Amino acid sequence: MKRVMEQAPYIPRCSDDKTATKKRPTVYAVRWPYMQVNRPGMVSWLVFDCDHADVFRWEAAGLPPPNLIVTNREGRGDGFHLFYAITPVCTTEAARSRPQDYMRAIRDRMVELLGADPNYHGSGVTKTPGHPWWHTIELHAHEYSLGELNEYFELPKRERRFGKVPDLSLHHHARHATLFHELRYFAYSIVGGMREQSTYDAFFNRLMAEAQRLNNYGSKRGFFDFKRMVPHTDLRSSQVRATVRSIARWTWNKYTGDGRCHRGVMALDKSLPLPDRQRLAAERTHSERTKKTGERVLIACRVLRQKGEQLTQVAVAALTRLSRQTVAKYQQLIDEFDWLAPEAPAPKEEAARQPVVVKFAACQMPAPPAAAGESGMAGVDRPVRGARLRLVVGGAPPDLDSS
Repeated sequence: MKRVMEQAPYIPRCSDDKTATKKRPTVYAVRWPYMQVNRPGMVSWLVFDCDHADVFRWEAAGLPPPNLIVTNREGRGDGFHLFYAITPVCTTEAARSRPQDYMRAIRDRMVELLGADPNYHGSGVTKTPGHPWWHTIELHAHEYSLGELNEYFELPKRERRFGKVPDLSLHHHARHATLFHELRYFAYSIVGGMREQSTYDAFFNRLMAEAQRLNNYGSKRGFFDFKRMVPHTDLRSSQVRATVRSIARWTWNKYTGDGRCHRGVMALDKSLPLPDRQRLAAERTHSERTKKTGERVLIACRVLRQKGEQLTQVAVAALTRLSRQTVAKYQQLIDEFDWLAPEAPAPKEEAARQPVVVKFAACQMPAPPAAAGESGMAGVDRPVRGARLRLVVGGAPPDLDSS
């Protein structure tokens, strides 16, 4: 009971019936037979609405004991609420979707095991624990984690389902179903572009504007309530916003489209059986993938050749980020490139580092410029000859013969 007061909103909804049209502070809201126990955007209680008389079905189903059992008094009919205190899970638009999906899967499985109302999620109002109208049983104060609850049962495996475009004529009188189907297909058409160019808030606002435009089921489309035999009105703003929130979150996080299954590109005859068309499409997909991989291998070979490195499978795999086993399948392509492509010239830096071999001549000296009256050949053009030294014994040393 203390946790009910701590986890409840500061001003929860409350009333003496299930509509809960009033809003009061928590200390006053607990005096009403119905109140809101979960905060907006936060689930701290899993509440199950059971309309049968088997209060201890949770024990027969092998589930852990609930924290609170709030049942009707004698003479008020069968029915009770089971309260499970869980680690709070944030459900706002900015929260992570995985914990929310995990919580919903656990709740749906427990609804099935307890025989509870599947349309009641506990996010609205519940029977106020401790109110004199009800009989409240408090079993324990333990707070369950989602993993701890999952230990008592196995979640069903989710099967991949391929849906078809719904026939809206079947929902000609159902406003919520019609809005849901019309809006979700509109969301599918714009989510790809808005993921690349915009944000989730802009996507949500775009869906909200479209939903408000479609919400003319009573004013213009003339939807009719066959239960009460009265015309329908347009959906309330809160109902429209709840539908938009559900579609926007799922589409933004999970929708990938069907662009990977495009059989029309081959222009196949529709009279062919579907398995034959699928086989032909698979062959085309494999050939296109092989072609693209081959182009990556050739680009890697060209880069390695420009660097002056060897064309090995390991080097090609490192550049293409493919496995060596995959590159080995294109060895013939690598060999053809190696045979056809010329050797790349060495880079300038490497050429500059090569040693320069210079042949130095021994005992050579340049000749002086030609004097007037001689052959007229410039000194730089005169062939170099070895200098000759004549030595005369005795007497003065002779002059050097420059010739």
